[in-house]
Amino acid sequence: MSDFLLADGFGNLADGAHVAATDRSPLGSQWTGYAYDFVLTDRSDGRKWLSVATTGRVGLQSRSLGNASTAAICFRVYRGDATACVFIKLVNAAGTIGWIGINASGAVTYQNGGYSTLGANIVATSTDTIPTTTETFVEVRITLGDSAAGSVSFYMNGVLSNTVSGIDTCYLTGRTALQDIKFGENSESAAQCIIAGWKYGDIIIHTATSPIGDVGVYYRPVDADGADSDFTPSAGANYQCADEIGPDGDTTYNESDGTAGHRDSFETAGVSAMSVLSVGVLFRARKTDTGTATLLLGAAHGGSEDQSTAKALTEAYLTQIEFFDVCPSTSAAWSAAEVTAAELSYEVGA
Repeated sequence: MSDFLLADGFGNLADGAHVAATDRSPLGSQWTGYAYDFVLTDRSDGRKWLSVATTGRVGLQSRSLGNASTAAICFRVYRGDATACVFIKLVNAAGTIGWIGINASGAVTYQNGGYSTLGANIVATSTDTIPTTTETFVEVRITLGDSAAGSVSFYMNGVLSNTVSGIDTCYLTGRTALQDIKFGENSESAAQCIIAGWKYGDIIIHTATSPIGDVGVYYRPVDADGADSDFTPSAGANYQCADEIGPDGDTTYNESDGTAGHRDSFETAGVSAMSVLSVGVLFRARKTDTGTATLLLGAAHGGSEDQSTAKALTEAYLTQIEFFDVCPSTSAAWSAAEVTAAELSYEVGA
């Protein structure tokens, strides 16, 4: 029986299209969860804001984060008022590790316990604060460790605020490997989690040894077919069945009979002059029978292409994501012009 592969849209908020994880480590990952209460709004520069109409827990959950002992959680936040909140939860297979929040003064906090009481068991607090009605890019770099083996560093808009060392960063002994991040979750207080009137964006997770600075996550849906169009579109051109930000499921899609090597490639509008850390390729795909089916994601420039390993598909749509840190034609960091000229692709695996 053949495997039919459907590639639909640019991705889904709950599955990674509007958040990103850098591929500098095992933390290049997808997102899942229960994020449908987020409202997505555009910024003028191609980035996105996430917000909620009603304060509560709405949650993006990362997955397959590689059990790292050191990681950085980055996000941009527009602090709409002086409400204190805890809205990022670190977990592994054994359970909760710790929580990140913002106190009423605007300082970023890390607590290793007492999640049922806002502000309990705080072991690290940023020296600098986030003003209200102002957007700030925050990077919280955490080394997990029991007793006095842990540390937390806070960066505001790319500048070090302070480092707190010699602390216990784990809720329970032995939880020193990070597996998942839950953005918009604090286990207990829905009234002090994701706050209405605040905005969140540029969510990045990485394990690079240095802070990444004040960066943004830019979204470019496909806007033209590239060199390859082997899949059959449900209507119109192939790119028109894969260009939704907020996918439409089986309403529009591109379909293959499962032939290995079948591929579609696409162009995008690219980016303006900027430094580029990584290019992420995201598509939603599923199979339509019980056989094995895989998909490879690729980025091509100047006649050269880099591809991901084969990604297994299920019969439910999932966002498939891969990050390419270097331009395939130069093996060096991407330039903005190279991103603009690149073609992005998916291909049926063997």
